[in-house]
Amino acid sequence: MGIVYIVYDHEHHSAYAAKTFQDEIFALSPVIAHRFTQEALSWLNLDIHQNVTTAQFVETIEGKPYLFLEYVSGGDISRWIGTTRLTEDLPQVLRFAIHFCDGMTHVVSKGIKAHRDIKPQNCLITEDGTLKVTDFGLAKVFDDAGLTDTETPDAESLSISLSRTGIAAGTPTHMAPEQFDDAKWVDVRADIYSFGVMLYQMLTGRLPFVGRTWQQFQQLHKTQLPPPLGSQHSTLKTVIETCLAKKAAHRFADFSALREELAGIYEVLTGETAPEPVRGAELSALDWSNKGASLSRLGHSEEAIACHDRALEINPRDAEAWTNRGTALDSQGRSEEAIACFHRALEINPRLAETWSNKGIALRSLGRSEEAIECYERALEINPSLAETLINKGIALGSLGRSEESIACYDRALEINPRDTQAWVNKGATLRKLGRAEEAIACFDCALELNPRDGMAWINKGGALRRLGRSEEAIACFDRSLDINPRDERAWINKAAALDSLGRSEEEIACYDRALEINPRLAGAWYDKGVALGILGRSEEEIVCYDRALEINPRDENAWGNKGNALSRLGRSEEAIACHDRALEVKPRDERAWINKAAALVRLGRPEEATACCDRALEINPHYAEAWYNKGTTFGNSGRIPDALTCFEEAHRLGFPQATQAIARCRQLLDRR
Repeated sequence: MGIVYIVYDHEHHSAYAAKTFQDEIFALSPVIAHRFTQEALSWLNLDIHQNVTTAQFVETIEGKPYLFLEYVSGGDISRWIGTTRLTEDLPQVLRFAIHFCDGMTHVVSKGIKAHRDIKPQNCLITEDGTLKVTDFGLAKVFDDAGLTDTETPDAESLSISLSRTGIAAGTPTHMAPEQFDDAKWVDVRADIYSFGVMLYQMLTGRLPFVGRTWQQFQQLHKTQLPPPLGSQHSTLKTVIETCLAKKAAHRFADFSALREELAGIYEVLTGETAPEPVRGAELSALDWSNKGASLSRLGHSEEAIACHDRALEINPRDAEAWTNRGTALDSQGRSEEAIACFHRALEINPRLAETWSNKGIALRSLGRSEEAIECYERALEINPSLAETLINKGIALGSLGRSEESIACYDRALEINPRDTQAWVNKGATLRKLGRAEEAIACFDCALELNPRDGMAWINKGGALRRLGRSEEAIACFDRSLDINPRDERAWINKAAALDSLGRSEEEIACYDRALEINPRLAGAWYDKGVALGILGRSEEEIVCYDRALEINPRDENAWGNKGNALSRLGRSEEAIACHDRALEVKPRDERAWINKAAALVRLGRPEEATACCDRALEINPHYAEAWYNKGTTFGNSGRIPDALTCFEEAHRLGFPQATQAIARCRQLLDRR
């Protein structure tokens, strides 16, 4: 699943191992990203221990999360297996084994039920000969969420296989018998079994069980005893037999008990005191702050805030911790509290460009765009090369209708980083609002060339194509977005709108249904679904949709108006009038609502009230042709033919097509007189 880069931080002069998932693996299933997040969380929560590879922080780069780990330069213990460094040095084997037990005792104390993939490749060795447990890819996946049959990717590439009772996961050369049945329910004793296999390897240079297929390994681990050790390793015979017991209950209960046994053997063998158990180190203010920032990036803002609080207990003048705490608060929508944190950070150090930028984001979320722009400008004075700040400034300018300035910000961001997909997408969206759809599409294409899995770029490109009347191409774009994320409600809604423009109402309604399955609180989707049902003449269902929209937003005058019209079509004119009145409470100068109310009053035989409604519409808009026509209709129904003719003639002058026939009828009636 994973790929690891060795990287160097020139500012802090530190090397890291940066782990992420492979693109082709991620493409198999959207749950892969969730599993990576679970791995990152489990690793971050292990904090610092001499015998565990430390997770330093998490960053997102070009849309992909990366977990940055301490770089262990000595390789893994598989390079030692089969060499005299182990097979002829039993004290060294015991030292590594004790290191491993200390690391795993710490891991379990931090809430990890089982590692599930203990093997030599997951035990790194430092230059000074310290063993560090690594790779917690399977540790939290099963504890927190598990895998389902439908989520399981290719078994060979992931060492995952479905069994009759559950999901087996791990590396079959080292798996405990019960892990072949269901990895979710195993505990630390399965890791003790895997460690027993590895200890046997360290002593002998070979595996205790050798198979060629998953099924062969399963049979061997469940039924066979390991080959006996040579006499030179007899002191460890009982330890290995206990570790490799077929029943979990017959193994060591935990790694502390195993360590105690190993320490005793070490002391007898060497005549030296065994190393004292190693405890995890206390985190510094910087450690707490980095951990909090990483948790925040993984969406765990409450835990992140607690970490920043710990950092600030240690050092109340840690400006970075105040900044990170503010960022976590802002992600929860607690923008006022976030701004207070940014203010504290800037009191300590007013030259923090990132803090000014983050303060701007919080102000923008409160609708205070002018103040936000001032903060972005302060950040850019300190560091003009902050592409993300330029993007955020562009967003704030766009919200104020200053679109050309907004585009200039995106252009500056793209000068700094031409591969910034967000800048391309935002520039395209702004151009689309300006009616420059062709230019917008070119921007979205640039974003998609950089990242073909950018769902928002596909949605925005589809929107621009729809504006150009190219609805079929637009639908293809929305489908591409839905291939990436089938639960993106925006893609379903946009696809529905494109289908509407093609008159494909049934498919349109199905798209609204998918969006509403994902988020039933989408008032606009309920409204638009109602409109589509109305076109199909399904008025009862239409009314239900408007009711759902009005539960969410009782002040939606359009939903009240459309509900009134649907009720009118069903002959429920009194209820229709009540709906039009509700629309007029929200928007008294809605000329359309006055006309709709007038039409319902006409059906009830209340022409004088209907005429008054038409007059109200014409006060608002004297050039409203339909209002003149409807007023003429009310006069005609009352027998006031000359007045009706005057109204119809005005409607005709304003271009209302039905007025021609009405004028002819009036003149015919007047001629008969």
